[in-house]
Amino acid sequence: MPRAKSTSRTALVDSALKTFWKKGFHVVSMGDLVRETGVNRSSLYSDFPSKDALFHACLDRYQEKVVTPAFAPVEREGAGLAEIRLYLENLLTRSAAHPGSGDGCLVLNTLAQVTPAEADTLQRLRAHTTRLQRGIHRALASENQRHQCLPEAEIDALSRFTLISLQGLWAQSRGSTDTPALRQYCETLLLLLANRLGCEVPADG
Repeated sequence: MPRAKSTSRTALVDSALKTFWKKGFHVVSMGDLVRETGVNRSSLYSDFPSKDALFHACLDRYQEKVVTPAFAPVEREGAGLAEIRLYLENLLTRSAAHPGSGDGCLVLNTLAQVTPAEADTLQRLRAHTTRLQRGIHRALASENQRHQCLPEAEIDALSRFTLISLQGLWAQSRGSTDTPALRQYCETLLLLLANRLGCEVPADG
């Protein structure tokens, strides 16, 4: 009886995602993918015409499986600094569960490797960072309305600062086993944001 294509495709993408995330997009070869996924080359190409196509499916799956569960609190209607804390807690929990894994953020890892010639991949990666900045901006703007009423230009600047800070956190967490240092990084970020917005740092948990 032939395998159900939708089920096998999901399993294939999940397995390939782990391989790309661990080794890096440019480093992984089709031979690596055959070995790591347990799917032969002809079957790989029957679902995906190229390594790029498979990687793009992995980026979509990464959004669904990793980004959305962690970032969903920040994207909720009326989210504020408490939801940004919850997002940071989600990141810290994942890092603590896999200390020294070296994973970091798949998108940030790949952004450090791709070239301008890889336009389709860059577009997908930039869509990820745009999503995060928009979510952060809405949460900060919502918090701002309840407190300081900073001008829009300052909320824009704060959202960019927060995104860059998060990228630094992801980079620092890659391969790190020092969870207390990462937690202190998050607490400092929250304190800076709270001070600028004129509110209290939201309680942990």
